[in-house]
Amino acid sequence: MEGKKLLTTRNIVILYVIMFGVGIAGHLITDLMQWIIPLTPLTLLLLGGVTLISSESYRDKKFLIWFAVTYLSTFIIEAAGVATGVIFGVYHYGDTLGLKLFEVPLIIGFNWVLVILGALLLAEKISGNVIVVSVLTGIFAVMFDFILEPVAVELNYWQWQGGIIPLQNYIAWFVIAADAAFVYKILKIRYISPSPAHYVIAQGVFFLILLSFMK
Repeated sequence: MEGKKLLTTRNIVILYVIMFGVGIAGHLITDLMQWIIPLTPLTLLLLGGVTLISSESYRDKKFLIWFAVTYLSTFIIEAAGVATGVIFGVYHYGDTLGLKLFEVPLIIGFNWVLVILGALLLAEKISGNVIVVSVLTGIFAVMFDFILEPVAVELNYWQWQGGIIPLQNYIAWFVIAADAAFVYKILKIRYISPSPAHYVIAQGVFFLILLSFMK
């Protein structure tokens, strides 16, 4: 119970600010990069885990089913994408994101779920309509990826053939996120915590700041 009291919205936002602030400093200070970058998958797992347990919704059976299906679906799609180049375009993962299965980091599906859930909760602030929420979730996810992509390439999360990010990557992001949001709404899941939305915003700001220093 005491641990649960610590996971207030305010405290979690403070955690994001501290962790992403340290991450920004670590990525921008050359001498610290060798220590910070290997911690990327662990940091994503830690912050994502804290984000999810901030709400009792993670105990809800329908949410757990949606979470598992979304994780497995996005991981399988990524594996197929890496193997064929048909879904997102031709790309391959580097070593930054840690342990891989079928050439795809295991943390990828987890972060997909967090990004989609955060984008979905932001969309629900605008509308309650299933179609509108699904479309907005897809749009917000694409906006997030648009900021992420150049930084991800620079940090060797993944690399694109010819160094060019194809349009089909963004189309795939939209379709995957919108479909996952549609299933979420059809299942009538109600996630009672703003933390996933805050998490996506914090990640977006993190990558945006790194991107501004890359230019």
